[in-house]
This record gives sequence, C-alpha cells and structure tokens, in this order.
Amino acid sequence: MPILITSDIHGSREGVKLLESAIREYKPEMIISAGDQCPDEENAAFYSSLKAVRGNCDRFYEYGNIPFPPLSLTLKAYGRSITVTHGDRLYYDDFSLASGDIFISGHTHVPVLEEKDGIYICNPGSPSRPRSSEGPSAVLLTESGISLLSLLSLDFLRTLSFR
Repeated sequence: MPILITSDIHGSREGVKLLESAIREYKPEMIISAGDQCPDEENAAFYSSLKAVRGNCDRFYEYGNIPFPPLSLTLKAYGRSITVTHGDRLYYDDFSLASGDIFISGHTHVPVLEEKDGIYICNPGSPSRPRSSEGPSAVLLTESGISLLSLLSLDFLRTLSFR
C-alpha cells in the first residue's frame, strides 16, 4: 500500500477534499504532511490522522486535541529511512542522510522529485495554494519510487524510480 505525502494545506477545506479524493482512490496506509496544516475544527479527524511536522504558519493556529507537531520526524518504510521537515528552517544537508534515504519537505508549494547524491528529495507541492503550472498536487510513495500526483485528475504527472 502506498504512502500519501502532502504539505501546505493551510486549513483549506477544498485542499482537504482533494486529498480525501486521492485517499479514496489510492487507499494509502499512511499520510505524511510536511507542515503548514493550519487545521480547523471541522476537519479535525483528517488532521489528527496525519504524521505531520510543524510548518512556519502552524505556530499561529490552535491545535486543540491535535498534538502540536515537531519540527522534524524520521520514519521507516519500504526498508528506507524517511526524514520529514517543513523546509523553512532545515534542509536535507542538516540531517545525517545516507544513500537511498528519502527527504521530504514543503514550504515552497512547488513540487520537486529529484535524486541528489543518492538521496531522494521530495516536495509534494500544495493541494490548496500551488505555485506551479502542475496545479494542486501531492505525492505517492511506494516500494518502487515516488510519483507526483495531480489532485485534480488523480493521474501521475511524473515518477522518480528508486535504484
């Protein structure tokens, strides 16, 4: 089962609806957010289901019963280490990453899929405030690679395969 990766929702109800469509279509086992969730009470159940880090805008919002997220987190999936941070304070060279590791950040609202020095770098863009011609986007992570997903068509826009 894939992992859905998002960032920079900024409390957008429309952004949450787009993500929920992707969840119904791809049935991810986990949802990771690289910050700037800015949760609202109406979608508290959605936000509380995220493995999330804190973005630069998250400090202005009340989290209620949702745990206030850390600045970074590290997870394991598909035999790989996954490091997640928002990208406004820390970047991949601030962590001890090894070849084959995955680094996820947000902040720019521009999707990125690239390999640099054997490290897979991913920015899912934004479901609510995209800053690229690709429109609202997210990423699906599978055992074989990382795919940028259009949240409007639910089609893959491009894929970075693991070696």
